[in-house]
Amino acid sequence: MTLRFPYQNYRPAHPIAPLAGRMFRPRPVFSVTLIGSLGSTAQDALLDTGADDTVFPEWVAQRIGLDLTHSPVSFASGLPQGSVPVRYARVTLRIADMNERREWKAWVGFTPAPIRFPVLGFTGFLEYFTAIFHGKREEVELTVNGRYPGT
Repeated sequence: MTLRFPYQNYRPAHPIAPLAGRMFRPRPVFSVTLIGSLGSTAQDALLDTGADDTVFPEWVAQRIGLDLTHSPVSFASGLPQGSVPVRYARVTLRIADMNERREWKAWVGFTPAPIRFPVLGFTGFLEYFTAIFHGKREEVELTVNGRYPGT
């Protein structure tokens, strides 16, 4: 089975000339639930084929009960703030569309830096799916691949 997520539209301050003056920019953003010992939280996240890791704000880790005190740490440089710390923890992720639900454990990064959207990158997310981006339909299809560790 394939999960399908329509792009969400985001309104810029000015018309977008390369998109024939459209007043919105379509993006592959959809809801992802993170599950921890204290519960779960759903966040809209951006599917980003150029991102190395899956990264959420630190407050999400706190909300679901993750203690990042002794977590492995690295530094990310793709964020607007420059090089920022990212602490990693294993967490359960869940995505669902109208027909299917997938859940798995993965390494996810958490940063104190303010980010507009959490990022679904290769590690923890895209490594487990084959993604097909349909520009004309403005949607993305995700199909689990042989590396998928979940249910």
